Amino acid sequence: MVTKIVPVRLREEELRQIDRLVKYGILQSRSEAIRELIRLGVENLAYLSEVLEAVERLFELERVEGRIPIDLSGATEQLLRERKLVGVQFIEVRAGGGRK
Repeated sequence: MVTKIVPVRLREEELRQIDRLVKYGILQSRSEAIRELIRLGVENLAYLSEVLEAVERLFELERVEGRIPIDLSGATEQLLRERKLVGVQFIEVRAGGGRK
């Protein structure tokens, strides 16, 4: 595996968190901690790459066919209604008036 040296700037709080990981022996060095945290972040955000690729394919279809072959009319309103409903149910459960 080929590695590259990449200079980074970190906020003091982020560096304190990294130093704690090293201090408590979770990781052996700042470098190891930063590498591991980046790896975990990249893995956790990998789905964004898939989403972006799908959006690019839709844009390409729109360019070729003149339109996106998906009808999303009303989708935003439906999503907001569903979120509101879930939020109301959550509030009821927390208040003791909902499911048990």
